[in-house]
Amino acid sequence: MAKIIFAKNSENKIGSVCHIAQDQIFLDSNKNFDEATVDIIDITTEDFNDIKNGVKSIISHNGGTVTYNTRDALKDFFTTEDSLKTYINVLLERFETYLNFNSSKPLATTVTAYVDWLKNLDTSSLIPLNSSLEKYASDQGANPVHLLELV
Repeated sequence: MAKIIFAKNSENKIGSVCHIAQDQIFLDSNKNFDEATVDIIDITTEDFNDIKNGVKSIISHNGGTVTYNTRDALKDFFTTEDSLKTYINVLLERFETYLNFNSSKPLATTVTAYVDWLKNLDTSSLIPLNSSLEKYASDQGANPVHLLELV
């Protein structure tokens, strides 16, 4: 099962999500924290993919129940090339920082491939982008990395 990792004792607290993981094996081989310091909740693979692809965002949890916000699929995610480039630059900065400290983690290979894909992306042809960048990447055959996956 996929996982959402929340701050310890954070039931019903908005913004307490720390990470997501596709499964326990991914979590065990990439994490940089002690599981005793967080609350880990099992979620479906479908929910994980929706989060990873920017279709859903995590609001909070109450025990094993997670509350999500679902993005409107018909709404433009990026209406200007500048907004898309700004978002990509934020991602690249966070990914580079992750790689500087975690190059030996299994996730580093996936992050590096996604960074390369982002750096080679022709943003001028994507506006307006009617999906999240992560969903677009997945639809193009890339394996996007959500920032919450940087465990």
